[in-house]
Amino acid sequence: MYKKLLLIFFFIFPLLSSYSFEDKPLVLDKSYVKIGYGIVHLPDNENVSQGFGPGAIDNVFPQAKYDIKYESGSSFSIAAGNRFRNFAFELAIDQIVCDIDSVTSDTAIRTTSGDISLRTIMINAHYYPDFLKFGKANVYFGAGIGITEKVDLDEAGITGSRAKVNEGFKSSSDLFNPTYQYILGVEYIVNDYVSIYSEVKNTYIKSVHLARGSSKETYGSMEMNPMSTLIGLKFSF
Repeated sequence: MYKKLLLIFFFIFPLLSSYSFEDKPLVLDKSYVKIGYGIVHLPDNENVSQGFGPGAIDNVFPQAKYDIKYESGSSFSIAAGNRFRNFAFELAIDQIVCDIDSVTSDTAIRTTSGDISLRTIMINAHYYPDFLKFGKANVYFGAGIGITEKVDLDEAGITGSRAKVNEGFKSSSDLFNPTYQYILGVEYIVNDYVSIYSEVKNTYIKSVHLARGSSKETYGSMEMNPMSTLIGLKFSF
């Protein structure tokens, strides 16, 4: 019985497929690539615990807590995707860089300069509602899920009574953190091939543990929440 049903399926499926595609062809409206650049606000991280052992900043006070403050930064984004009717799906890579304003603790250690960089790889879905279409402009909503491929913190200007000479520069990183984001955007169609777009992205990066080398944790778990505003060009084909 199973074999008969299988044979019937193989005979009928091509007929149904050809009929359905002839009647309602399933064609992607547009494939596209887009590039964008913008500014980033990275909220401060407060009361971050430090690691233990050779990666720690202050082994005299292992329970010390750290406040990390960031300056405004920049974001570069590149994406490729397909749009089908009111929906679009894309793979996007964003590179974010922010300068360090300060890293302070309740002990004598201080960091006065440096920067932090984040690289996210996301799969985003966008929805373009018809009621938010105004001539050649269309507002859209989006959401994405993926990873932050790398978080890299460079610290310089470390001072304090217990700061060692070789602590003048620290590079601590973390890899492959779960990430999700929400997107609000607007796209203005210049012609069939070029559009101008602007997006606001609210991104959440979970469980960042910054460390120098394997098992040399410098800072314990923290959540990072970069908020980006981008403007860019979209090329459809």
